[in-house]
Amino acid sequence: MGKINEHPMGFLRRLAKNQAGNTMAMVAAAIIPLAALIGGGLDMSRAYMARARMQQACDSAALAGRRAMTGSSMTTANIAEAKKFFDFNFPQGTFQTAEFVPVIQSKPGETTTVQVSADSTIPTTLMKIFGYTTLPLSVTCESRFDIGNTDVMMVLDTTGSMAYSISDGNGGNTTRLAALQQAVKDFYDTLGAGSDQTGRIRYGFMPYSSTVNVGYQLPASAMIGGTAGDTWTYNTREAWYYWESGSSDGICFKRYNSNTCYTSPENAINGSGGTNLNSTNCKIFQGATDTTSGSAPSNTTRTVYSYGGWDTSTTATPSPPSSGSSSRVCVRKEVTTTKTYSTSTTPGPDRTRYTNWTYKDVAFDVSDYVAGNSVQNPAYEWGTNSTWAGCIEERDTDSNITASTSTSSIPSGAYDLQIDTAPTNAATKWRPHWPETEFDRFGSNLNSSSRISGGWNACPSQARKLTSYTNRTATPSSQSSSFNSYVDGLVAVGGTYHDIGMLWGARFLSPTGIFASDNASAPNGFNISRHIVFMTDGDMSAYQAVYGAYGYQALDGRVASTTTGDTGLTAIHNNRLAMLCNAIKAKGITIWVIGFRNQSEGDIQTPLQNCATSSNHWTMAYTAAALSQKFKDIAKNIGGLRLSQ
Repeated sequence: MGKINEHPMGFLRRLAKNQAGNTMAMVAAAIIPLAALIGGGLDMSRAYMARARMQQACDSAALAGRRAMTGSSMTTANIAEAKKFFDFNFPQGTFQTAEFVPVIQSKPGETTTVQVSADSTIPTTLMKIFGYTTLPLSVTCESRFDIGNTDVMMVLDTTGSMAYSISDGNGGNTTRLAALQQAVKDFYDTLGAGSDQTGRIRYGFMPYSSTVNVGYQLPASAMIGGTAGDTWTYNTREAWYYWESGSSDGICFKRYNSNTCYTSPENAINGSGGTNLNSTNCKIFQGATDTTSGSAPSNTTRTVYSYGGWDTSTTATPSPPSSGSSSRVCVRKEVTTTKTYSTSTTPGPDRTRYTNWTYKDVAFDVSDYVAGNSVQNPAYEWGTNSTWAGCIEERDTDSNITASTSTSSIPSGAYDLQIDTAPTNAATKWRPHWPETEFDRFGSNLNSSSRISGGWNACPSQARKLTSYTNRTATPSSQSSSFNSYVDGLVAVGGTYHDIGMLWGARFLSPTGIFASDNASAPNGFNISRHIVFMTDGDMSAYQAVYGAYGYQALDGRVASTTTGDTGLTAIHNNRLAMLCNAIKAKGITIWVIGFRNQSEGDIQTPLQNCATSSNHWTMAYTAAALSQKFKDIAKNIGGLRLSQ
């Protein structure tokens, strides 16, 4: 082949074809977008970290603010508490953020929910070269109580000692009852009203002393007396009443100083041959030191005679005879009425008088009494009426329960301790507490003012079934007064029997007992959380001489023999309380126990501490302020504070 001639290329052609220098040009061209990409990633990473920290601060502020709330909306103090938590978790200037003020408030339209929001900016680094000097930061969060459906029974010690003074926690003093009333209101403010759609909350009340006032909350069929002619036996008294069934009059003429009766004045004068009486004897023949003021005996009418005529005055003797008339003789005429009486134990409006009372057990018809009518008190005179206050005597029990009986189960015959057993017969029905009829065997009425003031007989404030309250001042359609009015009306009276209060708190709360139709389900169909909040300022104190839910122990001996002393009786009631508490907790009901008294009095006794669901469910308060805080804390635990956004 022939030789090919190669012509040399010029510089520019060679440069255009040479690829060795392209990399530098490409890198140079990519520097700007690459810087934007790296700078943007760095700045966005810083902004993400800042926003995450700000969101944590927002969440903690919302939780703290809701936890601090005790009313239906946030106060200035609540907002300050929330902001303190926000600032602690995200101090001003963190990540070089611009200064800002978080917005903390009750959520509009749902004031019990705390709403927090914050907006700020963070400066950029490399993004500045592209004109982006700051990046925005924004966070929001909400906190509320996730309550579900909640039923709360307030079992409240309203015994006489609740009238005692205690420190208010702020340098002053108040009564224990006033402190309790405020604490219960604070509980409501903390937990709230709830709603049937998002979570119903109901509140019930069981004030107690030596009995409970539940009678008017029960169906009539649950009470002895709910059926016409029902009777219940009381330690009382019975009287024999007397009526006049006939009478006769007798006329008698008597000489002075003689008890012999004659048919005429002349016969009286001549009955023994006649006697001349001087004027002095004539004047005083009636035997009274002052004949003008003597009164005739009952059922006797007298007319005084003198010889030759008579004086028709019924109270005065004739004037002395004239001077020289010493032959006059004094005679008197008596008209005597004799009355005959018949007797009966049934009083009536025509009764004239009665004999002594007989003190014994008597069965009285209680049907009109249980109906709420004003009825004749059969232990008093005709016309003395009484009306049932609503307190009860418990149904049949087992007197073989001792202080050491096992508390793992309730004996089959102890109907009084059984929460759900239906009242179907005399043994399982409740009986009206009727203190006006009660007497001991020595004639002392158990309803005297001294016994009431001493706590030996008491009927506490009426209990109230579980009810929803839209607020504390509105009156629900099912009740006669508001939350506030009811709580303010509680009174302190009587002795301390914790078991009767705990028992009836459980009965009013149980979903399977006599109130099952009210308690078994909620309108929204969700589960119901059930709680007893039990508050007391004293230890169990049972006495023989008390007339309460178990009658008059000294004579009835229903819980133990009548010879059992007060100490032994208290130990038995404490063991019965333990049985009840175990049965209540087995039903899935949470028990919260609060002791309230002066610190020098010490903590409440072990039986009450053990009654609580756990050691975290009982506590002590020694001032009014502390009591309110304990109630708020329980409400917060019941409510289940959580973030909702």
